[in-house]
Amino acid sequence: MTSLRRQLLAWLLPLYLLTAGVAMWVSYLKYETSISSFMDAQMQSLAQSYTRPSAPALPESVRPLDGRQLEHDGSLIVQLWRMDGRLVSTSWAVPSLVLQPTTGFRTIEAAGQRWRVYTAPSSPIRVQVAQSGDFRRRVILDSAWKSVQPIAFLIPISAALLWLAVFLALRPVDRLVQAITRQDERNLAELPLTKVPRELLPLIASMNGLLARLRDAFASQRRFLQDAAHELRTPLTALKLRMEGLRRELGSSADEEVTRMEAGIQRLQRLVEQMLSLARQEAARSDGEVVTVILQEALKQSIGSLIPLAESRGIDLGFEAAERAEVRVDAHDLRSVFDNLLDNALRYTPAGGSVDVTLQRSGRGAVVELVDTGPGIPPALLDRVFDRFYRVLGTGTQGSGLGLAIARTAAERNGLHLELSNRSDRTGLVARVSFPRAS
Repeated sequence: MTSLRRQLLAWLLPLYLLTAGVAMWVSYLKYETSISSFMDAQMQSLAQSYTRPSAPALPESVRPLDGRQLEHDGSLIVQLWRMDGRLVSTSWAVPSLVLQPTTGFRTIEAAGQRWRVYTAPSSPIRVQVAQSGDFRRRVILDSAWKSVQPIAFLIPISAALLWLAVFLALRPVDRLVQAITRQDERNLAELPLTKVPRELLPLIASMNGLLARLRDAFASQRRFLQDAAHELRTPLTALKLRMEGLRRELGSSADEEVTRMEAGIQRLQRLVEQMLSLARQEAARSDGEVVTVILQEALKQSIGSLIPLAESRGIDLGFEAAERAEVRVDAHDLRSVFDNLLDNALRYTPAGGSVDVTLQRSGRGAVVELVDTGPGIPPALLDRVFDRFYRVLGTGTQGSGLGLAIARTAAERNGLHLELSNRSDRTGLVARVSFPRAS
């Protein structure tokens, strides 16, 4: 996945460096033009001074030329030539530096160096002035470097400031991503429009419209679920009462059929109750009453309410608490978590099995584990069983597929972590509820 921040920097940094390079090159050309014009004017002025009647005289002896010294100090060489091309006098001897056939400025190669030469239009003595081209180039480079040196030194700082500018410019996008991340099916609030760049306003407006439609869809779904459950509760209750009356009228002749029908009605009643519980959870949001709950007492209440189910199936239901632990949660949600996990363990544990509930400390928190001796769950389906109305096939146990979904929803709303794993010592399931802030 490509980062927008990296893409912007990948475009802006090369453009900035290219601009800096062009600025340095233009500065070099500017100094080359100005310095060359200044030195050419010096050469021309010196040559003209030797064309006047009162021109200074050159020494009779011709001194040997030290090319490195000329390159170092940029001395101007003055040559006097006769019209027939014979050298009359020179300030420095450069054997290959001859009289140029035309007047004006020229750049030539002589004695292994580049020379800038000016030949004055005079008669009968021709004046020629020369200067080392390497010296001129070095002066131009030094002057240009001094002018662009601040730019070169500021490139790293400017790059850092450019990165900071890109970071600050994209902060509204980061805030938008965080606001979207906080959205879920229980929190579909509109995205904020404050401090948002104008370019993002159409996108946020479109997303707020989508969130509004999602809120309406979820609200409609919850209303349907709640209304359907309420509408089904009354006829099911009436049907159960009719079945009890039918049992009394028929006596033992149809006892088996009536028992089957009553079992089916009970399953439907349980499904309706779980649908109502799920609808209440989805409508609750995060405004539940948070209180201090003693985990031992909450577990004892859940275990006490399900003891009849354990006794009817001959299941050994045990409880062990290492020490006292208190948590700040919604008491109704916590009871929903424990009740559904216990009910699930008791229903899937074969008759004569066992379900052990333990409470232990874990770092700064607490952990409640429910360990049963049931068939367990295939590893590939451990996450799927939390989906609504999903049931593992082949268990032979009747259920609605809502119990674990209700338990996880209540746990997540209170910041608890619920996970399932298979036992390693034998068949069975371990349901673990972690309380990160237990005291």
